[in-house]
Amino acid sequence: MSITEETRREGHEAIDKAKRQAMILGCLHGRQMTARQIAYELGFSDLNAVKPRLTELRKAGRVKAVGKQKDPLTGVSVAVYEVVERCWKTVT
Repeated sequence: MSITEETRREGHEAIDKAKRQAMILGCLHGRQMTARQIAYELGFSDLNAVKPRLTELRKAGRVKAVGKQKDPLTGVSVAVYEVVERCWKTVT
């Protein structure tokens, strides 16, 4: 295993993914935000603190992309996310 593969694996294992996902869901609740907006609001300067967790949350059906917005820093269109509200029906 190369040094970069080893450090990448170590970094991946060091993150509490469930806690980070909960932070993102809390930040997004009732709002629509980009990954950069979420990262900055949570105090992260690196988007890699948020983007992989957003991907996991999207695949799990917990968040969805609802539009696009031009990123003010890069000028590139980026996804805008929101929490998927779950409706539970009571069967009688």
